[in-house]
Amino acid sequence: MMNDSNAIMEPARETPVIETADVCVIGGSCTGVFAAVRAARLGARVVLIEKTNAYGGVATNGLVHVWHSRFDTEYKTPIIGGLTIEVVDRLRPRGVLIEKERNPSSQFIFNSEELKIELDALVREAGIIPYLHTAFCSPVLKDGRIDAIIVENKDGRGAVRASVFIDASR
Repeated sequence: MMNDSNAIMEPARETPVIETADVCVIGGSCTGVFAAVRAARLGARVVLIEKTNAYGGVATNGLVHVWHSRFDTEYKTPIIGGLTIEVVDRLRPRGVLIEKERNPSSQFIFNSEELKIELDALVREAGIIPYLHTAFCSPVLKDGRIDAIIVENKDGRGAVRASVFIDASR
């Protein structure tokens, strides 16, 4: 029987909860990884969802392999620090970092593939539960707040429950 509607009705289904965590970070850009690492270092059980094959976002998969100066335009006050500088310090001994002092647009130029290795190591060292090749599909609301998210990967659909969700997907 043909349906002339422009919509397809899907049957209701139960979606298994695949992880329960304190914090779920959606998006494994550098920002997402840094948020996940900081939460894990503070003692949280963290799940990190990334739709591609590697962490780092545009810095790695987009091949934007520069970070701007860590100082203000007068080169007096630091404006970035924390895990960004920790990663720079981890890349320096590998010989994969070019530093341009007093350059406002690109103080650090790095090898994107080496950055992937360091981000993987940060995630692993922090004990974060990683989900690569996993797409965020939708939130599950309960009493007006996000109770879980639905994700999909090669294993199918699953739900991740957490107390806190961080959207680092853009």
